[in-house]
Amino acid sequence: MALQSAPKLLYWPHSVISAKDRLIVADFVGFSKRHSRRRRIASSSSRKFFPVAGNVAASPVIKAVLDHDRVNTKESSSGGRVDQQVVNLEDIIAERGACGVGFIAKLDNKGSHQIVKDALTALGCMEHRGGCGSDNDSGDGSGIMTSIPWDLFDHWAKDQGLGPFDKTHTGVGMIFFPRDDCLVEEAKRVVVNTFAQEGLEVIGWRSVPTNVSVVGRNAKETMPSIQQVFVRVVKEENIDDIERELYICRKLIERAASSESWASELYFCSLSNQTVVYKGMLRSEVLGMFYIDLLSELYTSPFAIYHRRYSTNTSPRWPLAQPMRLLGHNGEINTIQGNLNWMRSRETSLKSPVWRGRESEIRPFGNPKASDSANLDSAAELLIRSGRTPSEALMILVPEAYKNHPTLMIKYPEVVDFYDYYKGQMEAWDGPALLLFSDGKTVGACLDRNGLRPARYWRTVDNVVYVASEVGVLPMDESRIMMKGRLGPGMMISVDLPNGQVYENTEVKRQVASSNPYGRWVKENLRPLKPVNFLSAAALENEAILRYQQAFGYSSEDVQMVIESMAGQGKEPTFCMGDDIPLAVMSQKPHMLYDYFKQRFAQVRSMDISDNLQGSFIHLLILVLIKLLIS
Repeated sequence: MALQSAPKLLYWPHSVISAKDRLIVADFVGFSKRHSRRRRIASSSSRKFFPVAGNVAASPVIKAVLDHDRVNTKESSSGGRVDQQVVNLEDIIAERGACGVGFIAKLDNKGSHQIVKDALTALGCMEHRGGCGSDNDSGDGSGIMTSIPWDLFDHWAKDQGLGPFDKTHTGVGMIFFPRDDCLVEEAKRVVVNTFAQEGLEVIGWRSVPTNVSVVGRNAKETMPSIQQVFVRVVKEENIDDIERELYICRKLIERAASSESWASELYFCSLSNQTVVYKGMLRSEVLGMFYIDLLSELYTSPFAIYHRRYSTNTSPRWPLAQPMRLLGHNGEINTIQGNLNWMRSRETSLKSPVWRGRESEIRPFGNPKASDSANLDSAAELLIRSGRTPSEALMILVPEAYKNHPTLMIKYPEVVDFYDYYKGQMEAWDGPALLLFSDGKTVGACLDRNGLRPARYWRTVDNVVYVASEVGVLPMDESRIMMKGRLGPGMMISVDLPNGQVYENTEVKRQVASSNPYGRWVKENLRPLKPVNFLSAAALENEAILRYQQAFGYSSEDVQMVIESMAGQGKEPTFCMGDDIPLAVMSQKPHMLYDYFKQRFAQVRSMDISDNLQGSFIHLLILVLIKLLIS
């Protein structure tokens, strides 16, 4: 049996395969008796769950010699390992490596600790959605986003001799600092000085209570100092203006720290008047145990977004755990290099009156060293802080496949006008992607146009809305459910917390599209290109055409499959994936200029995204030099 027959089984395989002996010796990271115990709890017959898809019993049985050094390996008195067991992997083989995400929201917009508890319960049931490190205890990342628990912070402020916080003018920052105490003080000085320059007053610092004993060995080695800062914003009254001011301050702090040796160790999980993010390189089951705040009855919130990460395009790091500042993302952004390049190219031209001429202070808008999720979050944050609603920002960034859509074209032409207006201003951030988002006032979820990530939602009679990447994450009585559904490709659901309303796909799209006369703007500003008449006869003799085609590297395949197809159908031809011909610079055949440039596709493997963003021209120059040396 080949190990490749179970590709999703191994998080980090280190294997030796002997075809002769039919022996597989593998280090199955992420499997333990504790893990099996979690699954039994989740499927307990004592509670009623939504049915969980999948037939585990039908999975083939794989037996492997497993090194139990990280589990329950018994050691002899001489220190050698004994009792290596043969483990039946029938249960774990059905698992899939993809992030688990979801949100819970109360339509009455009243804070409740039960919402936080339910979010942690649901998060714990998504442990199988995440990856673990070689110590079997350092998670790829998990986290939770909620509204700010003012009761908890007021209680802390009282113990510190401070008065209760002014909830409308106070920002709360959740910050990862360097591990070294001296560097923490240096970083704090930068933070305080920047706030002071912006006219904001630092009220106090709070060391976030944590239980380090539940952190895995690898995660503990890079665990930051986690603190919260409370700042008073006095010169702004509107919530959006306060959020914008805090956004500017964070950008200025990042810029001021960029030249310091500890710059990469300073990270704002959140800095907001509305939301706070608790996250880390933790397994989902221990997030609530690690952050002691989350267990307090004083921690109340009307909503919670939870996320369990499985590393794909980036290696696990504390800052890359999710949710990000606005989004929780399940999937990958396969267009990330193009998206980053386009965002960088328009940095000098993007302007809005809401920034009052300070656009240069909030650049850059992307970070090649961050993950695809982090960069999408940054783009969404820019749009939202510029005055757009979260739903509008996500429609711009992740549009649905609206062309020739029968429902939209006939019933909702204003939605088509919206997409037509923005298609020339923002390139689609293509997934597969399930995105959960919140700015504290709106909580929602959407799928990209590929629709390759599951998202189910339901609403109960007590006006609580649940969205999750899978069912079965919470015990639920079916009789309490008054609405149930799932998101399809390009669909969205949104919860308006201040007004206590939940809007399904078409309602959300219509509201956004009706906010401005996009149809009129398209007609007034779109300039159609006039069609050009083709020549009625060939301008050159066949032999001359052939000589030119050969001189410029055209093959018969290029002519028949590309040129003729484009001329006959008026669109670019479509080919299957896969290209096994030599690179143009290494080939002995002549090639056209565009063959020397390749579009790269995001690859699903554990790596830093910067590894996938090395300059194409650098690659080209290296290959050209190699060819010159060979010749």
